[in-house]
Amino acid sequence: MRLFDGRRRLFEPDSASHFLEKSFESSAAGAGRLVFISGGVGSGKTTLQSELLHNAAGAGALTLSATAAPDEQQINAAVLDQLLANSPLPIDIPDGPGTVPPDSGDENDWSAVPGYRQTDTRIPRRFCDALLGLARTRPLVIAIDDLHYADDLSLKLILQLQLRIRFTRMMVILSQPDWLPQTAHMRLSARFARQPHFHFVQLQPMSKRAVGSMLRESLNGAPGPELPAQLHALGGGNPLLTTALVDDYLAGDRDGRPSVGPAYARAVHAFLDRPDIRLLETASAVAILGDYGGTEMVAKLTGIDPDAVSGMMDALDLAGLLVKGQVQHPSTRAAILGSLAPGARSALHSKAAELKYWNAATPNEVSSHLVAAGETPAAWAIPVLRHAAGQAMLSDDVQFATQCLELALTGSKDEDERRAIRQSLVHNTWRVNPSAVSAYGSSLREAAYAGTLDGPGCFALMRHALWHGDRQTFVRTQQVLSTLPTSVDPQTEAELQLAYQWYFGPAAGTKEHADSGSHPGSALWDRTAAGLMQIWHGGGNETTDASAERILQNCRLSDTSLEALAMAITALARSGRSDRAERWCKRLIREADQRSAVTWQAMLEGLRASILLQRGEVAVAAERARACLDMLGEHNWGVSIAQPLTVLLLADIARGSYDDAAKVLRRPVPDAMLETVGGLTYLRACGHFYLATKRPLAAVSEFQKCQQLVREWDATAASLVPWRSDLAEANLHLGNTAMARDLARQQLDLSAEKDPYGSGLALRVLAQASPPGERSALFARAAEFFQALGDQLELDRTVRMAGKAPRNATAPRGSRPGDQRWPAERRGPGESRKLSPRGVPAQPLGSGRGPAQPVGAPARSAPAARTERSTAPGSKQTEAHDATVLSEAEQRVAQLAALDHTNRQISSRLFITVSTVEQHLTRAYKKLGISGRSTLSKELWTRYPQLMSSNGGPRSDSGVGVVA
Repeated sequence: MRLFDGRRRLFEPDSASHFLEKSFESSAAGAGRLVFISGGVGSGKTTLQSELLHNAAGAGALTLSATAAPDEQQINAAVLDQLLANSPLPIDIPDGPGTVPPDSGDENDWSAVPGYRQTDTRIPRRFCDALLGLARTRPLVIAIDDLHYADDLSLKLILQLQLRIRFTRMMVILSQPDWLPQTAHMRLSARFARQPHFHFVQLQPMSKRAVGSMLRESLNGAPGPELPAQLHALGGGNPLLTTALVDDYLAGDRDGRPSVGPAYARAVHAFLDRPDIRLLETASAVAILGDYGGTEMVAKLTGIDPDAVSGMMDALDLAGLLVKGQVQHPSTRAAILGSLAPGARSALHSKAAELKYWNAATPNEVSSHLVAAGETPAAWAIPVLRHAAGQAMLSDDVQFATQCLELALTGSKDEDERRAIRQSLVHNTWRVNPSAVSAYGSSLREAAYAGTLDGPGCFALMRHALWHGDRQTFVRTQQVLSTLPTSVDPQTEAELQLAYQWYFGPAAGTKEHADSGSHPGSALWDRTAAGLMQIWHGGGNETTDASAERILQNCRLSDTSLEALAMAITALARSGRSDRAERWCKRLIREADQRSAVTWQAMLEGLRASILLQRGEVAVAAERARACLDMLGEHNWGVSIAQPLTVLLLADIARGSYDDAAKVLRRPVPDAMLETVGGLTYLRACGHFYLATKRPLAAVSEFQKCQQLVREWDATAASLVPWRSDLAEANLHLGNTAMARDLARQQLDLSAEKDPYGSGLALRVLAQASPPGERSALFARAAEFFQALGDQLELDRTVRMAGKAPRNATAPRGSRPGDQRWPAERRGPGESRKLSPRGVPAQPLGSGRGPAQPVGAPARSAPAARTERSTAPGSKQTEAHDATVLSEAEQRVAQLAALDHTNRQISSRLFITVSTVEQHLTRAYKKLGISGRSTLSKELWTRYPQLMSSNGGPRSDSGVGVVA
């Protein structure tokens, strides 16, 4: 509490209530009191008066109250009428002439009262005498709220009364805001302060301690240590707002943090909704202008006198809605603007935009108001909106950029300008809503065909064309791009070529790099892209891996690089590095999420789902595929929907959920999808669904579609889809065993050692098409390829098939996948066995302790096993023995050569090329220190006796080879 001028005191609401109670006790004892309460809006003035009147009435006092209103300010005695209504006073205000003259003195000069007649002089005396007579019989409390709205006659009569109450049992309480300008009316009310029994109570905001006490009472316990301070900062200590915040907190989760809800919004609205003053307009202007919300700018925006604006901003500061003239909390800003009618809010935003524009605000500041207003912008606003859109895209704010461009398009009248805006819209909108791009794509396509599209427009249209599988538009637009005076940088050119191949595979029609040497760095990017494109011809290998890593490390995620990055991740997964592929996928997904690029994120999630499916995590893969479909909405996917749908279909087939798979097949897909790489994989999955549901003829139809597409694109691209193996499996279901074997052999010839996935599939079909005694060895070889790739899905399928195959009576245990306890030896997620440069497993499956034996060979001797363990990777003897120990592949080839098989026979039996046989033999001769076959058998018997003692080595019926 502080004391000013002997009688002015500063109080918090609780302390003020105590002071009023004491004042009432004094007046009831015969020492009359006149108390003037002043405070900001919502500071508790009315509440204090109401509490005192209630308590005084309970103590036996007579209470009279009135609230002055602005619409009654011009009505004489309006406040007196309220005081006398429903009161026991036996007096009335007469209309006839009176006999009591007014008292002398300037204070009692009634000439200033509008409409007052000199014949009405009996009114003051009768009014005062009646009230003083009541106070002699019992305590009397009179309360008038909002005194600044009192009519002049009532104000003069109250002034007369306060001169006579000093030694009575009467207490008069008056209140008004403390931020009003000093008008003549206010100077008149200031005469109350001249009396010795006058007390001025200045209400102050609640302290943090008071807020804490309110919380403790409401919670029936101690609040969290930070909550009182947080509520105090948000509510500014204003009782009205703080009470609302407490109510919202009690209705919320009560998690120790302020909860801004409907109670607070209602309190703000009640605070600002005052018909007599333009408090709402002032607060809204401050909220809209932000850092520009000074007195002068607010006055210009609202059209209110600057002095009045200053007073109202002081009131808002005192109430806690503003802090130093600014709205501090977003919730407060939302509540203030929520109190405005939509039309009024839009008009304020529109005026604020222009006001800020002429005061050199940033394009982003101005455009935010233009977008909020939602009105067709004036000509000056078009370049501002376009500039703001460009800045927004640099910070990945796609939504705001799109809003700016769409608004600019509504106001632009220049056709060239409109085309440029549409180009930007295509580029921006695709990241979050690809289907919406179609609204702008047609005009860009017309411009491209007319040869009038610029570079950015070409990129935007090409991006749109790829997503929707429009090959013709992409190629024609690329031709337009090549004729423009500004060249495309090598990285972008490489990304575009990889994007084209991601959708259309190794198809003809892409732009040749005839001028690749004209730009520094072109050759490097060309080689990198070409290396990655080998994925279509040989699966994963060292070249594709190296190119994939360069792409992933040097291409930032963007609209042009998205498919190039996806292709690089796919290359890693196909080369048996699914763990690294998924790590890259997750990293890029996080970046896409942070940059609010929903399209990027959804596509990368679909790619991750396919990696998870390959690893055998079927349920998780299906869940991720469904999530990415929902994330973007199926109508937005374009031809890329093939990827998540294929994952869902294969996952349902793997789980035997054929009804769910049938539902996936019934989902509509774009026609253009079926002519893309994704469409190939989708058609193949459809074929396998028909095989799983005993409809082999339907499966043949789907696989033949794949065959036709691959041949149209590039007949040598064996890794696109292994349609020969698929057709072979369908022929098995139809009983065409010979045809199945022939197709499987064709797949093996194409895959050789460069495509382990295709080789594994072909070997598995051959196993099914072979006599029972030959199946185990072929299943084992197929399983090796799948485990080397980390393809747990196909490995599990192979193991199940092998488990159902009849055992070869002459083969020892451990010669087929089922005997080798495959499931127990599964590696962790993404871990796969290392592949040799040509894609064949570099280590045998099973124990993993060195070179594998041929199928049917007896177990190694203990000394040999110890020798192999000592030369295992990581041992001290590894380096010394690498130059002399034969690899698994070399042992197999050398074993057959020692038994006088020709190179072509070895090639046929081991499913490798003659050239590879020759390379393995050359290395074997060098390691064994011999010059040729003449001493090969003797050297192998000396150094690898267990290898040569297996019934004289492989026979023609061992199951390792298939006779054509």
